[in-house]
Amino acid sequence: MNAPRIAFIGGGNMAASLIGGLRAQGVAADAICASDPGEEQRHRISTEHGIQTFANNADALAQADVVVLAVKPQVMQAVCRDLAGHLQAQQLIVSIAAGISCESLQNWLGPQPRAIVRCMPNTPSLLRQGVSGLYANAQVSAMQKQQAEQLLSAVGLALWLTDEALIDAVTAVS
Repeated sequence: MNAPRIAFIGGGNMAASLIGGLRAQGVAADAICASDPGEEQRHRISTEHGIQTFANNADALAQADVVVLAVKPQVMQAVCRDLAGHLQAQQLIVSIAAGISCESLQNWLGPQPRAIVRCMPNTPSLLRQGVSGLYANAQVSAMQKQQAEQLLSAVGLALWLTDEALIDAVTAVS
C-alpha cells in the first residue's frame, strides 16, 4: 500500500479483520488507528495489532487519509453527523455498512461533496478469503480507488462495480 494513514471508525470483527489483513501485508502499525466506544474492544485491537486506539472518533480521523466507517448500520447516521465537522476535504470515506447508499452517507456527512466508496465485505473476509464489491462515487480519484481496492484486497478479492445497486447482489452471491 502507498502508505496512506487509515482510521477505522468502529472496531468490530470486520474492522479487526481488515486491520489484521493490512498488518499481514506489511502496513505499519503507526499508519493505522481505530476508534471504538468500548474499552475492551479498543484494548483487544490495540494489543492484537499494535495500533493506536481512541474512544473519540474525531481523534482517530485527525491525521487520516482514508476513513473506514465500520459501524453498525443503525448507528451510521449519528456517527456520520458527529464526524461531519471534523472531516477534511481530501479524505476518502470507505463505508463497509450494509444497505447504506453513498447518497445517504453524503447527506449525513454534510454539504461538502465527499469522496465515498461503498463496499460490503462478506463473512469469509474474517478469514481473509472474502469477496467484496466496491462502488465509488464521482468524487473518488483514481488514487483513492487504488487505496480502497488495496484496503479490501487485504481480506480477499475486491471487484469494482459501475452500479451501486449491484453491491447487494454481489454480497448475496459471494
